[in-house]
Amino acid sequence: MNRLKHIFSRTSGYLSRIWNRQLLVFLFFLLLSSVFWIFTAGKEVREEEFEVEVRLVGVPDNVVVTTEPPRKLSLKLKDEVFTLLNYKYRKKFSVTIDWNNVATPSGHVRLLTPSLIKPLLASLQTSTEVVSCRPDTVDFYYNYGQSKWVNVIFQGSVTADSLYHIIASELTPRRVQVYASKHILDTITGAYLVPVACDNLTDTTVMQVDFQKVRGAKFIPSRAKLTVYADRMVEKTVSVPVRGVNFPAGKSLRTFPANVDVTFLVGTSQYKRITDESFTIVVNYEDLLEDNDNRIDLKLKSLPYGVQHARIKPGEVEYIIEETGE
Repeated sequence: MNRLKHIFSRTSGYLSRIWNRQLLVFLFFLLLSSVFWIFTAGKEVREEEFEVEVRLVGVPDNVVVTTEPPRKLSLKLKDEVFTLLNYKYRKKFSVTIDWNNVATPSGHVRLLTPSLIKPLLASLQTSTEVVSCRPDTVDFYYNYGQSKWVNVIFQGSVTADSLYHIIASELTPRRVQVYASKHILDTITGAYLVPVACDNLTDTTVMQVDFQKVRGAKFIPSRAKLTVYADRMVEKTVSVPVRGVNFPAGKSLRTFPANVDVTFLVGTSQYKRITDESFTIVVNYEDLLEDNDNRIDLKLKSLPYGVQHARIKPGEVEYIIEETGE
């Protein structure tokens, strides 16, 4: 029995050594093939896009930059993968525009991108090829404080859900200051908001809306707050008297019935405010001169703000013209 255990122990140790040796050989060749693959892949030529930060420095305190230069450029480079990875993780691409070197009396600076990034390209490997750089020009506008105030102008549509009503809307601010050169200021008549479509509202809605961009102009502030108040509509009925107008002395109007019901939709916030005194139903004496059947159609003289779908019942009444004896 002891002999069998001894043979089993020696056999297991021998197999273990063979297994460990084969595993080490496998791992060695795996590592070798990985290194070879990485080296081969790293030598492959590819294209990669990089962001180039644009910085404007040295702007005097009395200058207002009305249209900023782009914050970033897109630079596409072609080279070996190793080189591109080095750029990506170890190099920060940026270009600087020095105000003192580019300022012009016109208030508009326009620079060709190739000339702007020339110092940056000098720092690249000689094997690196520039495929493209966008945009092809960099420009910005500025002035020395010329400005004027203009009204904020809303563009778009705001509607409420079928059971709601827009009771009010407001823009804040109502006027803004716009900076630009004189000839651009002369063309600006208002600060137009970007068109918005806000439909089927069921509650008060607040949104920040940008102004439409005007090249060479800067609005301060750069956006406005639009607040739209929506109110739920409910039905209400009031009794309104029918009155005669423009009747000559000694004559007066009597209708049957004397009062009619006006049924309408109104917002809950205005429910108590809208009463029978909010409506006027009148019959003009001149409209009765050619009438022969002593019946007249009724119409509301006007509708209070916030009231919708007003209906008169009955819509037609009988009448007589009484002699008052005055």
